[in-house]
Amino acid sequence: MKTIAVVGYFGWGNFGDQLFLDTVRRRREELWPGSSEILALTSRDLGRHATAGPLGALVRAAHSLRILRRADVLAYCGGSVFTDVSGVDALRRRLRPARVQALGVSVGPFADEQARQDVRQYLGEFERIVVRDDSWTLLQEDLPLLPEPVAGPPAGIEQGGDLAALSPLITRAADDERSGLVVCPSAAADADVELLAEQVLQARRAMRLRGLPAPVRILALNGHPRNGDEQLVRALAAALRDQGVECTTSSFLEIGLEGTLAALGSASLVLSQRLHGAIVAYLSGGRFLMLDHHAKCRAFVEDVSGDAAVCVPVDAPDLSEALEAALSPERSPVRAPEEYIRHAERIYLGQMAHA
Repeated sequence: MKTIAVVGYFGWGNFGDQLFLDTVRRRREELWPGSSEILALTSRDLGRHATAGPLGALVRAAHSLRILRRADVLAYCGGSVFTDVSGVDALRRRLRPARVQALGVSVGPFADEQARQDVRQYLGEFERIVVRDDSWTLLQEDLPLLPEPVAGPPAGIEQGGDLAALSPLITRAADDERSGLVVCPSAAADADVELLAEQVLQARRAMRLRGLPAPVRILALNGHPRNGDEQLVRALAAALRDQGVECTTSSFLEIGLEGTLAALGSASLVLSQRLHGAIVAYLSGGRFLMLDHHAKCRAFVEDVSGDAAVCVPVDAPDLSEALEAALSPERSPVRAPEEYIRHAERIYLGQMAHA
């Protein structure tokens, strides 16, 4: 029976990454038929894993050694994990088991050409690669067998969508069960708090004009002790209260995975700087507006919507057109959530029985 070492940005308090981990655990037998267990760092280890400096690096290296020693398969699962091959990834490369896979990952952006070459070479050693988006094109120049023009991933790479699509915890909510505006700010977006408050006010007004109840809930999807969103959530709540808007606040680390999924899945609108705020809203049949600060955000929106109408830069002062697109009952995604989920299951599970 196989033991799977699952790695990614797990244990850092980030909602999207812990959703990946939960999903592959729940669907382990379909992803790796004949497997017996999954080894991974969890959010229970956050205090140790997030330690800065040499001590933190030593802890992460020791963890990698511990799980790789027992593993038959090393699987990178979800997220933008291939921007270089350094640190603990360099250690994993040297000590990895014979079988290595990447499921639901993105590649790039790369700091320089050497990083791109290192990632390309490392991925060439994998037995299976499933990317979640079209980031594989960043490797195109160095894959000589790619036909021109490119219509899809080259041989050896599959494009399956986000791993969250496999989560059995995400369910579709009826429109009459939805209520409120959920806001998911991101410290990584480095956005102006006062501008974000104004964007929230615009969304609230647009919802009220459509007769939608618009209580505001601000949700911290990243609970990292240094780089998380909780301080930003408090600042945004204060800015809104200065404008006379009462709001509630909560954190992924406080309410847990299922509580966070319920909050996102039951909102009338999710206004998100975090990718997985928008992804969960979409998969549950809800409406979202993405405040874009990373290529992966726009890539997802264009994939499911066919355009970027519901994706605007984080510093956009006027959201009126995007809100009209997001809230219009006549507008539906080009790819229905059910279609997206079926495609993900077909790619990730249909053959992985490549066991």
